[in-house]
Amino acid sequence: MKNFSDDFFHRPRKLLELENAEPSMFINDISKIFGRYISKAYPEDNASHGYRRIFYILCARDGITQVELAKQAGLSTPSVSTALNKMENDGLVRREHDKKDRRKVYVYITPKGRQQDDVIRRRFHDAEKIMLKDVTPAEREQLIYLLRKLLRNLLEEGDL
Repeated sequence: MKNFSDDFFHRPRKLLELENAEPSMFINDISKIFGRYISKAYPEDNASHGYRRIFYILCARDGITQVELAKQAGLSTPSVSTALNKMENDGLVRREHDKKDRRKVYVYITPKGRQQDDVIRRRFHDAEKIMLKDVTPAEREQLIYLLRKLLRNLLEEGDL
């Protein structure tokens, strides 16, 4: 019986054999596989990848407004609101309305949320180690150099 994992990894495995593969194809598939590995750190099967961004931001700036959180995460306000509803129900965050301006909602990570963030960070670290296990320090440095260059080129384009 074929399972989802077989389908999920079919394209990346074929990509390894493709002679005319483009860098963007590798970047895309690596990102998807990396994200899937990280998502296994969530106790809920349906946790979004937006959770990672939200945890990351809240661990650095706990107690920011929901609107600012959406901006910093690069996610739409409705997407953040939906994620926060679920995260709040799961006990990972709490929200408080501003006493003076009820339209402002501040978001705080809970102790349970911090524990979950620790698990996610360990998964990131583990995934990095797996991904770079046969890469020399010089190759890693060259890879980072090239990826920065690619990112800079896209950012400079500006109209993407």
